[in-house]
Amino acid sequence: MKLTTKIPLIFIIVINLINLFFIIELSNYDEMISYVKNEGEKITSPRKTVIVLLFTALINLLFVCIVFMRSLIFSHKTKPR
Repeated sequence: MKLTTKIPLIFIIVINLINLFFIIELSNYDEMISYVKNEGEKITSPRKTVIVLLFTALINLLFVCIVFMRSLIFSHKTKPR
């Protein structure tokens, strides 16, 4: 596999690692406050959202790493006899 096809995979891995950092930071919050009409407040817990985002980010990172490792392992083409 050429370097030009490895660069997007490395870029996606880096973006996913940054995404995981922000998800872990979001999990440290106890509550999120959103302001609604009539000067009210709506307080919610971000735990369920964090679990879904963490699960999808980890699956995405796993898939991209598998594709990247496969491209590294099987990058040598066999020559015909």
